[in-house]
Amino acid sequence: MASISTFSALHSISRPRPANPALISTPSISLPTSNLSFAAASFRNSPVQGERRRRRLKRATAVEEDAALPEQEVEGEAPLPSEQPAVTVPVSPSDILTMFFQAEGTLNETAIPSVTEALEQTEGITDLKVKVVEGIASVELTKQTTIQSTGVASSLIEAIQGAGFKLQTLNLSFKDKEEVFA
Repeated sequence: MASISTFSALHSISRPRPANPALISTPSISLPTSNLSFAAASFRNSPVQGERRRRRLKRATAVEEDAALPEQEVEGEAPLPSEQPAVTVPVSPSDILTMFFQAEGTLNETAIPSVTEALEQTEGITDLKVKVVEGIASVELTKQTTIQSTGVASSLIEAIQGAGFKLQTLNLSFKDKEEVFA
């Protein structure tokens, strides 16, 4: 993908007059070249390109070493994500947050137990309230999480929507864990 960007207004648009009027003139655009930039998207570091590069390197190495590897074996040697070791980062107390989650929408009153059960299976949830008042359903809870956690709210939304809750409004707020030193 390439894009062209200009940073100043068009400087001139001209129609050159040919010496022979029988020739058809075409419009031309003059832009200062110092203000013209081209950008192309590069996918050199994408997983697909990286895998292709590794396959080519494996094939080239096999040819250089006079090792006859069938094409199927080389392509089947893609590293599995489960082979990579998991990285664990210690969580300091200053990284702990309390998330206040409030969702409003619609829910059949008979589905309240299934929404409650789906959320109770999630670790770290406290102060869970699921109710329907005058046709408006609300789910309120607090959850202990860390700064490094991503997708906490989306996993809660998936849980309640999977149990029949139709989300209309979502309010999230966070509070740092305050430590008092004596």
